Amino acid sequence: MAETIPFHDQGCRFCREFWISTSDQPKLIGVSLDYQCDLYRCGVCSSWWEYGSNYPHVIDEDLAHRIAATIEPGSS
Repeated sequence: MAETIPFHDQGCRFCREFWISTSDQPKLIGVSLDYQCDLYRCGVCSSWWEYGSNYPHVIDEDLAHRIAATIEPGSS
């Protein structure tokens, strides 16, 4: 089982702020129906975020690329 990383240790101040306030980071990359999630990327720290049926959380680059491969063009 993967280790749970506390929210305040994920991404950067700008992309964490997005989920609770008015930051403009991260940006929506698209929606994956296969993974049932929205994929986001922070332009400040380059972290990838997955937001599905659970809470938003940072994911590794390999998973982000697998999700991105399932996004239909124009879905964001």
